[in-house]
Amino acid sequence: DGESLTPSSSEIDQVGLLGEEARGAEASLDNLNNNTSENNNNDDTGEGHNNNHNSWEHTFQTVRHPISSTKAYFTNLSSIFTWGFLSYLGVVNFCILGGAFTLVMALGLPLFKELGIDASRQQLYMTMIMSPWAMKPFIGVASDLFPIRGYNKRYFALYSILIGLIGCTFLLILYQPNTASNAIAAGPTAVQHLADLLVICFTCISYEGATLDILGEGKYSEYMRLRPDSGSGIISYKFGMSLAGSIITQMYVGPLSDMGYFHTLFWIASGLALAPFFPTLMGWIPEKK
Repeated sequence: DGESLTPSSSEIDQVGLLGEEARGAEASLDNLNNNTSENNNNDDTGEGHNNNHNSWEHTFQTVRHPISSTKAYFTNLSSIFTWGFLSYLGVVNFCILGGAFTLVMALGLPLFKELGIDASRQQLYMTMIMSPWAMKPFIGVASDLFPIRGYNKRYFALYSILIGLIGCTFLLILYQPNTASNAIAAGPTAVQHLADLLVICFTCISYEGATLDILGEGKYSEYMRLRPDSGSGIISYKFGMSLAGSIITQMYVGPLSDMGYFHTLFWIASGLALAPFFPTLMGWIPEKK
C-alpha cells in the first residue's frame, strides 16, 4: 500500500517511443495520401493530353483522307492504264464531251430562239444534232474492221477532230454579230436556211464527240477485259472529267448567250474541238500497228 504511484523513467521512455511511432505512422499515411492524389492528378492530366492528341490525330486523318484516297485511286489507275491514255481520256471527256458538245447542246435553244424558230422545229433540229450518238455502234465496228494505215483508232479519231473543226470554222464564218437580225429582216426562208446550216455545223461537232467517245470506250474496255481486277475506276474517271467540263461550260454559256455573244462562244468551241488533236496525233491511244 505504501508503494509510489509515480511512473518510472523506463515507463515514461516507452510511452514517448509509442507516441513518436504513432506520429511517424500518421506522417507516412499523409505522405501516402498525398502521393496517391498526385498520381491521380497526373493520370487525369495524361488522359487529357491523350484525348487531345487523339482528337487532333482524328481531325488530321479526316482532312488528309481525300488527298490520300485520291492518290491511291490514281496510283491504282496508272498501274493498269498508261498515263498517256489517261491524259487522252481526260482531254477528250473534259474538252469535248464536257466542253464543246455541252456548249452546242446548251447553245442550241437560245440561238434558235433568237432566230425565231418555233418549238417543234427546234426539237427536230436538236434530234438531228444528237444523231451521231446513235451511230456510235457503227463507228466502233468500222474502226475495228477497217484499220487506216495499220491503226484502228488513231486516224478515225483524227478525222473526227477534223470534221469537228470544219463545223466550228463554218460557224465562225456564217454567224457574225448581225447575222441573226439580217436573216430575220430577209424573211422566214433566210432564217430557215441559216438555221439549217447552223445545225449541220453543230452536228459535225457532235460527230467528233461521239466518235472520240466510242473509241475511248473501246480501248479501256480492252484493258478491263485483260485485267478484270481493274474494276470500274476508269469509268468513274471518264464521267468525272466529263462532269467537271460540263459544270464549267454551263457556268459561262448561259451568261454569254444571254448577252448575245454567240460568236465568242463559237471561238471557245473551236479551241475545245482542237484540244484532242495533239494527244491523238502523238499516239496517246495505245495501240499496235
